[in-house]
Amino acid sequence: MHYQEHFDLSCKKRETFWKSIGELYPDVISNLINPTFMGGPKWPSLRQAHIGIKTNTHTIIATDGLSDPYDDFDSNEDNQKYNGLGLELYTITPNKYHDIPSIIDSWEFKLLQQVSSTAASNPNVIGTLNKYRYISLTVDGNGIPKSFIDQNGACCVLLGLENRIVPKDLELSIENILMVNVILLKPEELEYIMEHGAKGRIEVAEKLLEQTNYNILQNDRTSVIKGIHDERI
Repeated sequence: MHYQEHFDLSCKKRETFWKSIGELYPDVISNLINPTFMGGPKWPSLRQAHIGIKTNTHTIIATDGLSDPYDDFDSNEDNQKYNGLGLELYTITPNKYHDIPSIIDSWEFKLLQQVSSTAASNPNVIGTLNKYRYISLTVDGNGIPKSFIDQNGACCVLLGLENRIVPKDLELSIENILMVNVILLKPEELEYIMEHGAKGRIEVAEKLLEQTNYNILQNDRTSVIKGIHDERI
């Protein structure tokens, strides 16, 4: 298959995947002017898009394009092995948005938009996830709920926690990609990770897995650090 065939098939498979989970909003979130042309990170097929999915209880906001085949697929053999970055990112919120404009105005979308831009700037993010299982990174906390913002005005996200709402992977036209959940970390959880490194990140992730609705963006989520300290006593 050539580039366009891989592109069309990958889009169709992603659409089918999300339709098996909920109802897709009819419109795609995109930019009037592609940020790549203004110095922003380049997505594999240039197309930078996000989508919304309604479920009975939640709204899912997801990237749609990080796993597109590379636009030079037909001429660059090195890129013919990959569906782009090999992943798509998503976040789950209990807030039920009724249309795309309300999603665009949401803090959850602004958060995911930052994380997707960071991922596009680091094409080996999939390799890091495969090696360490979880990734934590810091983004601008502007507009994010205050309980997640540190003293410097930033917030931290954790990538890689699996859940029962969205399957962990998807077979596209070229390869199997990861569907990567994005959740917010409390400032003290980030401090613990900074102090203890990869081991600390795994400890935080494992404690989060013990919480109800750990994979959903909740304003009032309890920090897991006390539980980790209690186990160490």
